Amino acid sequence: MYLSLIIFSAAILGGCAYSFTGASVPAHWKTIAIPLFDDDSGFGQPSLREDVTNILIQKFQQDNTLQMADRQNANVELKGAVTSVIADQPIAVGEGTQASRLQLSLKAKVTLIDHVKNKEVWSKDFSATGDYAASEGQSGRENGLQQAIENITDDILLETVSAW
Repeated sequence: MYLSLIIFSAAILGGCAYSFTGASVPAHWKTIAIPLFDDDSGFGQPSLREDVTNILIQKFQQDNTLQMADRQNANVELKGAVTSVIADQPIAVGEGTQASRLQLSLKAKVTLIDHVKNKEVWSKDFSATGDYAASEGQSGRENGLQQAIENITDDILLETVSAW
């Protein structure tokens, strides 16, 4: 009986966590331009701005809410810059004092501009992290960066298409 009450309560509370913020974008938004992001991070990864921009474009193409267009023909434009990348932050300690898990944090400033109404819709700071094992070295750091890029581009897509 007690277990049933806990399961029922968890199901009810879990259902309450569902959000209905997924309204569609404004009706006049059909196309989006995403120019190459800037890289102001000083992280030293030559392909960082291309990686963030290309993954973001892929996510918008997969989402299919807005069609990609060049800047002159787009209803909205998503401009951004990677502002910070901090790698090798310890998040777990193994035996002794050695870190066993590390984290990379990625931050970006992104602005959404409505070209039809000639106004800035929002300008926000986004951040995401990626974790990796300390023993993985450079490949682990690259995996952490990739994970952070995936996470931050998910957040940017969601903010653009479903925060209405």
